[in-house]
Amino acid sequence: MGAPPGFPHALSPDDLAARRHGHVSAFLSGRGLDPDWLSALMRERVGEGLLLLTSSPVHGLANATSDLDFIRIQRDPIEGPRISTKIFEDGHHLEVVSFSEAELASNFAELRRLAGLAPEAAVAGFRGWDKQREPRRKQTERIVNGIALDGTAPFLDELPGLATVWSRASLQVALEQVAHTALAEAAGESRGRVGYAYNVLLHVMDALLSHHGDVYTTRKWYALRWSRLVADGTWRSDRVAAVAADLERLRKEIAGTLAPSAAAQPLAAAYTQLALDTVRATGTAEAVTVRVEVTGTLRPFLPGASLLVAPGGSVVLPGLTGDLPLTVDPVALTDLGRLDAQDAATLLRALRSGAARLDIGYRNEEVPA
Repeated sequence: MGAPPGFPHALSPDDLAARRHGHVSAFLSGRGLDPDWLSALMRERVGEGLLLLTSSPVHGLANATSDLDFIRIQRDPIEGPRISTKIFEDGHHLEVVSFSEAELASNFAELRRLAGLAPEAAVAGFRGWDKQREPRRKQTERIVNGIALDGTAPFLDELPGLATVWSRASLQVALEQVAHTALAEAAGESRGRVGYAYNVLLHVMDALLSHHGDVYTTRKWYALRWSRLVADGTWRSDRVAAVAADLERLRKEIAGTLAPSAAAQPLAAAYTQLALDTVRATGTAEAVTVRVEVTGTLRPFLPGASLLVAPGGSVVLPGLTGDLPLTVDPVALTDLGRLDAQDAATLLRALRSGAARLDIGYRNEEVPA
């Protein structure tokens, strides 16, 4: 059957499940493992329940050293935090963690709720998830993508909500890294800004991958999965395809920005534009604002300097005698590059110390300059 309305992947749920079952079958065959034998072994060791193989084998990314990571779903309630059961059998390393059907139902309802919220609220819910819920974020993603040993994908219907929430969370990180890139460049850093720019590329990749239904929380696979999507060219819209082309251009150019001859070459504006274009192309918002929230206490220190005291440590801010910049009214993301070097350096010190944090806002209209 075709993909239902709102299904983010280019393949229908049936075709996507078949592709992933093919990955799993090839992986198990390469290890000399029989699915029926595996099912019997897991029932013997951890009991009855729906068994899902997860992680790299599902996505066709497993190699000779990859573990077999399982999640087991049982009918009876489970209390408290979970610990994986490790099984060593015939030279194979298997891990399994168990959850209840009720926990899954609650998490899926929360996923759908977050997907329907404004981006700020969705990201806040995502970031607070692991403090409140079982299964945790990573395990919830694994369950939605998981393949049962009979070849079915029992929870793939939850992919639209998963994709929306994960895409917004990665896009938020990309925007935060854009802000750091702009501040580092305004402060006169020639190398620090490049490190932040690399992070922008990686998290925009993941945001676009998730937007296309390819959700996988392991960061080491971002670049390879992105290369596969670029090769497939199955973009959800022309606007997204244009963003992807810009991302590829910047990815190929970024190594050259570390050359001494490129130290004075502007960098932040292109990455800011990439992130904003991604926000718009994914239907997240039309504009982005930034404000700085102080998480510590600002105190007078030496003449011409202040001390910002926070639970995780303190930082001296030379040249600051009043409030930290950008703590009152939000500004457009594009305005960060206009800060003077002193203000930009002060903000970076505060952010890097953890005594301040960025508050990213999403708007559906342009922000006045």
